[in-house]
Amino acid sequence: MADLEVTREGAVLVLTLNQPARLNPLSHAMREGLIGALREELGNPQARAIVLTGAGRGFCSGADLDLSTILARRGKVGGQMVGGLNVLTRLLREIPVPVIAAVNGPAAGVGFSLALSADLLVAGACARFELTFTRIGAAPDGGAVHTLCRKIGEARAARIAMLGQGLSAAEADSCGLLTELAPEGQALPAAMALAQRLAAGPGVSYAMIKRQILASNGASLDDSLRLETLCQDTAFNSEDFEEGVRAFGEKRKPVFKGR
Repeated sequence: MADLEVTREGAVLVLTLNQPARLNPLSHAMREGLIGALREELGNPQARAIVLTGAGRGFCSGADLDLSTILARRGKVGGQMVGGLNVLTRLLREIPVPVIAAVNGPAAGVGFSLALSADLLVAGACARFELTFTRIGAAPDGGAVHTLCRKIGEARAARIAMLGQGLSAAEADSCGLLTELAPEGQALPAAMALAQRLAAGPGVSYAMIKRQILASNGASLDDSLRLETLCQDTAFNSEDFEEGVRAFGEKRKPVFKGR
């Protein structure tokens, strides 16, 4: 059984972490598979939306590391992150199509980081989010603290990261982390419905929105206005913009092609 299952449903690429008996810990093979699938999509784009999920009753229980493996990484972990997890985090954030995380159970440690790296987050009622790094004296990775500070503020981020204060799905929803709170067992169907909706939308517009969101942290107003100008110029020159304007004038639903 492959650690990562890569499937397509129309214009939606589905990436499934596939070690359900162990709640899908992020293995080396799984991480490299995700990087490969995302890079392939960048080189030969077919998908107009991406769904990241976990098989069975969990999303991702954290890094797949036994004691000897963890200790062997001392003195090496920084370089390994630069060529591994950091690459995956950037790909999820920068790939120019919407990425939706469907969390159907525990998302712990780097699993929470992966969920936070998605543009949109759908969770089932049984989902739980935890940064478990302090249990072994490690620091959070995968961009988790950076993203949490931006989304829910430093005080909440500190409670989650330092005190190991986990969040239920309802708590994550109440503090603004979720796009949608789905009934138990319905996270993936809800995420797929959202992905299909996005896949039928204006792909260039979504890519420009992702670019603006990513650049917004610490940007001045002038920086933001310059980027908006570039993004709007790109959008206005897309086929989707022409179709959207024509459809508006003709009082019909637009048929976007994602380009």
